[in-house]
Amino acid sequence: MSARVGLDIGGTSIKAGRIGPAGNVEVDLDPVEIPRGVSPDGFVELVVAIARRLESRGALGIGIPGLLDRPFGGVRQSPNLPYLDGLPLRTRVAGALGLDERDVRVENDANAAALGEQWLGAGRGARDLLLLTLGTGVGGGLILGGELYAGDGQAGEIGHVVIDPDGPPCGCGSRGCLEQFASATAAKRRALARKLPAAAPGDLKLLAERARAGHAPERELLHEVGVDLGRGIGMVVCLLDLSCFVFGGGFSAALDVLEPGIRAGIRERSYGGRAMAVRLLQATLGPSAGWIGAARLAHAAPPA
Repeated sequence: MSARVGLDIGGTSIKAGRIGPAGNVEVDLDPVEIPRGVSPDGFVELVVAIARRLESRGALGIGIPGLLDRPFGGVRQSPNLPYLDGLPLRTRVAGALGLDERDVRVENDANAAALGEQWLGAGRGARDLLLLTLGTGVGGGLILGGELYAGDGQAGEIGHVVIDPDGPPCGCGSRGCLEQFASATAAKRRALARKLPAAAPGDLKLLAERARAGHAPERELLHEVGVDLGRGIGMVVCLLDLSCFVFGGGFSAALDVLEPGIRAGIRERSYGGRAMAVRLLQATLGPSAGWIGAARLAHAAPPA
């Protein structure tokens, strides 16, 4: 294969790099800041400049946040990046680089990260997996048969699986979604409600450290958060019989102390004794997962 270039569009910066013909990381650029108040034209120019800096001569993959419109090659809506709304990114970038539009692949950023982890990260070699990103919300990317599965565009959105119909309201308009119980935001809210840890209520890093050290209140809270996370995963296990789950995002650093609760939640919401058989893996590519997955997209067939 030829070298592959990928870009991962974030809220304030763009991460990008190039994968060599042997599947090795040739270039991993420092994040490139997106200027405040950038116009759509200015944003396209920035993306094109980064692609040229990486010597992109062929296909190019781009991961972007928001509700993706694949036929259009851009996003319908990106709440945090309004200049992307309605921007025909694929068409504009392809035109500026002299590429056929089919050579520019645009994908949701969480899906791109899932591809990255399955290709060169924690899920390397797994044919089927779900990536969960534990951050402000709970994002997801689904890989089936070694390829990204996007459905009609929103497959993998495990953060909006309802685990408690009477639970707190979610920004999506529903109630009791998984991310209202097990995202970093939710875990911090739950820790603050219990004034944990006492030295710095809401500090998730310290919360996990104290849980590892055996402090009962912190350990109990993270077990409860893990159970809720497992309840959502259990539904996926029942539906798809997946055995590999990869966890990314800042809160995934607490996976070791969340794991007992996760397995208890899976056991509660699945059957057949699969709770102990599933693999729960921490992502290994860190902030590079998105651009690496986007680079893989550059030569991949369109998602199913």
